[in-house]
Amino acid sequence: MLIKANKLYESGNKVEALKLYENIALYNESLSKYNLGVSKMNQGLFKEAIETFKDAISNNENITVSAINIAVCALEIGDEELFKYYIDLANAFINRDSDVNLYEFYNALVSYYRGYYIEALHTLDLSDSKYYTSQKEYLRSKILSYLHEDKEAIKAIKAAQDYDTNLPLGLLYARLGEYKEAKQYLNKALIDEKNAPLTHLSISLIDLKTGQFSSAAKTLKMLNDYNSTFVKDTYPIKTILNPEIFDINLAQKNYNMNRFFSQNTLYQILFYYTPYKAFDPKQTIEYIRKGGLSLFVDENSVADEYLKTSGAVSKANAMLSQAIFKALNNNLREANSDFLEIVELYPNHSIVQFNLALTFAQLGDFALAYKHFVTSYHLDPLNYIAGAYAIMSAQMIGKESRRLTNEVLDNIDLDPNLEPNNIYKAMIQLTQSNESALDNWLDQNKNDNILNIAFNIIAAYITKRDDIITQATSKLNEKLPNDVLTNIIYSTTRFNTNDIKNYAKDIQFKFLTTNLNKGALYGGASIIRTEYIKLLQIAGLLNKERENIVADLKISTQNTKDILYTLAYIDLFTNQYEEAYTIYNELINNEKIDDANTLFLASVASIGANHPDSAIGYLELAKLTNPTYSEARLALGLLYQEVGNIEAAITQYNGLGDSGYISEFFTFKLE
Repeated sequence: MLIKANKLYESGNKVEALKLYENIALYNESLSKYNLGVSKMNQGLFKEAIETFKDAISNNENITVSAINIAVCALEIGDEELFKYYIDLANAFINRDSDVNLYEFYNALVSYYRGYYIEALHTLDLSDSKYYTSQKEYLRSKILSYLHEDKEAIKAIKAAQDYDTNLPLGLLYARLGEYKEAKQYLNKALIDEKNAPLTHLSISLIDLKTGQFSSAAKTLKMLNDYNSTFVKDTYPIKTILNPEIFDINLAQKNYNMNRFFSQNTLYQILFYYTPYKAFDPKQTIEYIRKGGLSLFVDENSVADEYLKTSGAVSKANAMLSQAIFKALNNNLREANSDFLEIVELYPNHSIVQFNLALTFAQLGDFALAYKHFVTSYHLDPLNYIAGAYAIMSAQMIGKESRRLTNEVLDNIDLDPNLEPNNIYKAMIQLTQSNESALDNWLDQNKNDNILNIAFNIIAAYITKRDDIITQATSKLNEKLPNDVLTNIIYSTTRFNTNDIKNYAKDIQFKFLTTNLNKGALYGGASIIRTEYIKLLQIAGLLNKERENIVADLKISTQNTKDILYTLAYIDLFTNQYEEAYTIYNELINNEKIDDANTLFLASVASIGANHPDSAIGYLELAKLTNPTYSEARLALGLLYQEVGNIEAAITQYNGLGDSGYISEFFTFKLE
């Protein structure tokens, strides 16, 4: 009868099982009290179960296991004192009345509930009894997961054949970061309606980690409509800075050439090596000739008839020359400001719009770069490089550019003055990931100017032609031996993933012995600051460089703002978050440096310094300045979810779509 009752219970027929247990009571009161207690316990009738187990104990039989079950029931009803009393009682009687085959399992249970997890695990590992095999493996997996031995926990739980393990397996794989496997198990777990909301929430968190933001938003909306506090109460999150960026060991472990040559970095390299345009190039070059800076002035620029006939070319060229001189002498923000003034005077001139766009691109404001590149191209459809760069900028801000791409390509193909294999077309093929076209470019290109060499390096990386990378980086280094970005590219392309420590030493030697143009670190293109500091982090030189920057700040009388900006940025990577936060506040509020990128970096400092309200404020401003700023949208979504404003979070996630976007700076953890 007992075997039949147990089978009925296990198959889900609890009513019939309960009837049989009650019948068994007619034959053996003690046995029936224990089993009746188990039945009530499994029905959630914990108070009734407690009284029934007490009766079993009073009969002086099954004391240990009845006491364990009372302790568990006490936990369910939140009675800590009762729990402690009966788990101690179980511990006191465990050596007296336990069957030899069950002793180790009961002992492990008692240790587990008393909080002695290592002892419980040790006891389970020693047990060779054939009884409660699945239960022992399930308990082992729980303890192992508590100890963050997740891989071992997965092995254990897969051996627990009597349990529906889809949900815990999904959660364990998620914690390991193996999101594909996690979703497979969690999707199977959705069959369990009782845990369906929790499972859906778990899937939504994985979607946030993997860039499936629209999917996450849809799930979060469903859960929020179901219960407005469920998301925050069940899995509260904490927005944090990505530990990989700020930890030297993680940075070294995950550093490789692919991470350096991301799409955005490739485009920024091109922006950096692109020469500025002038109405009278020879006059401009004479004006700014200093240390090879003329390499970055386009000698093929042509002023249009309007400026020639109006007699304004001399004045306009002088203004342009001064602005270009500032840009090439690492006063990029001032140059940008000057170009904005010139655009006010000559809004319908392609060259002026192009130069302004180039400064925005080098400063890292790709939304405004796109605006002025596309304006420059439409003002002069022969300015193909403006068209190519408009397409690149559009990709960087997630803007559709198919129509523009077709338009620029058609104009290039119809131009009889262009060679079929020209750099403008090759640049557009780069945006289309057309490797065969880039391969063809490398075989035919013979031009040796700076931009062409830089593009060769990029095309060779895409097409995996290492011989050309080595040759081109050496040539670039010869032409610009003191240029910071050139030296970074030279070092990065010689990186060996199997020898990061020696690579770090090589970086130390090269960057401590080369006479670099350090002014570029302060007032030059943003790619120099970001990649230089990233490389110094790999080499373990960040704190030394920070000391140098602080020393420069003390003696500086001119470019204080630029030095402060760089100090704030390096502070982020040396865990000086409060100082970075203070500096960004100063730059934004008093120095009026309030572009989207600066506002975003201020939000990074705010999170690091534990000022989440300030972070939200800065991110909202960054999004206003640049509505397409993905980093700002994602960080805002996470912060809003953290405070329980799920509707606001959903709005931000929907704006990102299922793009697969992964934030460089922000992530979240479960509280």
